[in-house]
Amino acid sequence: MKQIGINDFTCYNYPTGLVMSPDGAHGAMAVVNANEKDNRYDSCLWLYDAGTERYWKLTSGKKERNFIWLDNETLLFISDREKSYAEKVKNGEDWTCFYKISIHGGEAQFAFAVPLKVTKMNLCGTKLVLSVKYDYNKPDFAHMADEEKKEAIKAWEAEKDYEVFDELPFWANGQGIVNKKRSRLAIYDMETGEEKIVSPDYENVESVWPEKDGKVLYVGNYYTDKKNVYQSLKVYDIATGALETLVEQKDMSIDYACIMNGNVIFFGSYMKEYGFNENDKLYTLENGQVKLLSDYDDSIHNSICCDCKFADGAGFYHDDKYIYFLATVRKNTVLRRFNTEGKMETLIDRQGSIHTISVAGDTVYFTGMRDMGLTEAYRFDGRAEKKLTSFNDAILAERDVCPVEEFTFTYEGLELDGYVIKPVNFDPNKTYPGILTIHGGPRATFGPTFFHENEVFANAGYFVFFTNPLGSDGRGNEFADITGKHGGIDFKHCMAVTDEVLKRYPQIDEKRLGVMGGSYGGFMTNWVVGNTTRFAAAASQRSISNWVSKCMTTDIGYYFNMDQIKADPWGSQEKMWSHSPLKYADMAKTPTLFIQADEDYRCWMGDAIQMFSALKYFGVEARMCLFHGENHELSRSGKPVHRIRRMTEMMNWFEKYLKA
Repeated sequence: MKQIGINDFTCYNYPTGLVMSPDGAHGAMAVVNANEKDNRYDSCLWLYDAGTERYWKLTSGKKERNFIWLDNETLLFISDREKSYAEKVKNGEDWTCFYKISIHGGEAQFAFAVPLKVTKMNLCGTKLVLSVKYDYNKPDFAHMADEEKKEAIKAWEAEKDYEVFDELPFWANGQGIVNKKRSRLAIYDMETGEEKIVSPDYENVESVWPEKDGKVLYVGNYYTDKKNVYQSLKVYDIATGALETLVEQKDMSIDYACIMNGNVIFFGSYMKEYGFNENDKLYTLENGQVKLLSDYDDSIHNSICCDCKFADGAGFYHDDKYIYFLATVRKNTVLRRFNTEGKMETLIDRQGSIHTISVAGDTVYFTGMRDMGLTEAYRFDGRAEKKLTSFNDAILAERDVCPVEEFTFTYEGLELDGYVIKPVNFDPNKTYPGILTIHGGPRATFGPTFFHENEVFANAGYFVFFTNPLGSDGRGNEFADITGKHGGIDFKHCMAVTDEVLKRYPQIDEKRLGVMGGSYGGFMTNWVVGNTTRFAAAASQRSISNWVSKCMTTDIGYYFNMDQIKADPWGSQEKMWSHSPLKYADMAKTPTLFIQADEDYRCWMGDAIQMFSALKYFGVEARMCLFHGENHELSRSGKPVHRIRRMTEMMNWFEKYLKA
């Protein structure tokens, strides 16, 4: 058997977004692969036959990932194969090219091009419902005459060295500069070739759900100065062009909406009891008023941590009877559904993580991870699951996948989950170094699922252990609520699982312990090194060190961070500072590696720089690796070469301090 190495993620296959045809006879999905040579991710479309249960590669390009079914035998997808349009885009114009391909094979055919930057598409009859990126600072070059365009492009290029900010947020993680940029709703008529943007100016369209009757529900967030968390729910009628507001933008956030038997039903939150992280409840509209349909307390998303997935597809689906949705419960992703009366039932509840879903009749199709495996496609017929694909069976069959061992323990009257991965070829008569890993969020969840980073360290001879401290998802709002408590009870829980693991696994050398984490886990790693000396080395990634500065430099800091800390820099600065790891940096002794990306606008590099500088100032061994052109998703979807370097930095750091 081969050991799992740092580079192995480049050999994995990542199927995502399995969607069944209207008649349920076939399914289409994208399969993503890491291309280490060209330092990018390639993707193409695959087809699944529900009758024969065969699946095969349908497209041969490298950028086919965004697709829909036009009918039972034809797919429409976005790509950039047309050189003439690629040149237009290179020169500053906004164009998106669409292609058709038959499920029976043959070459994909160019269908049409739309003078918009399309990010998502859906079908309503002969109309395409499009989500498009719109820049109010950029001229509409595509609709200009040649001479006008030439002058406009010249003026535009003269501004490339400048960025003007007059909004909050002015940048966003994964999107770059977003000042005066919005996602908008557009309709494209495939018969006439006409496109039309239908959402109001300066409204950010954040989710879109077309209905069979030609109506389109969407969530909007209008702002011209400072974006807030409140959203509106609107419906656009394609036939009449009428736009109606169903829920005003004043006191709710909304995650998913649909029309069932003529009634609008949606998941939303007033965020009054637990802040911006509060779980959604199920609502309906009755005589234009919002009415509670189910006082639901669990999440409605998959929060299981993973560095081996691309989840492009839907996590919700509805028909005339049910809303299907994913939920994180304790350590797993479950599939649930509500009926129109607000009655809930759980359909799938077993070990693993579900990423995307599609429903055909009474059968649910999904992509997900099962039994310490990588992502594959599955079918659930109401009684049992069946694995449909084997994209990753061969590589896992020849690798040492170290299992996750589970236990529960009680700390101060609260039951917590503990997870341990023993080192490969574990010998109970030997001693080993151990690494505590802390998840992000904090509303994320660790479970007994495949996690490449953890497997790499276990295969390199480390114990890897973790828990879901107070603040994690999967156990309702009350458990997840640590507002105003960061660095308190959550820190105690991380130390408690360390104590428990050392008791249960005496083979771990307590003098050779490491700690690592990213995002909130980076915050906690910074907190750990300033509040205990029990760890011999640390790796802090995309971290938080100073809430006072973070809240005014990041994309969500000015609202989310102040909500979570329950403080602001003016009236309660001391509270913000008391929850900041930087305050305790003068007590740190632990050699610490910092991993940071310079386009991470969620946890901006200023925080990592402050903590790194403080440790160096106080004579603590520290190293910082700053990745150019990467963002908060470096560990999960960063460029392959950068992900390899990141893991190499961490491995070398722990080898130096835990094995030397």
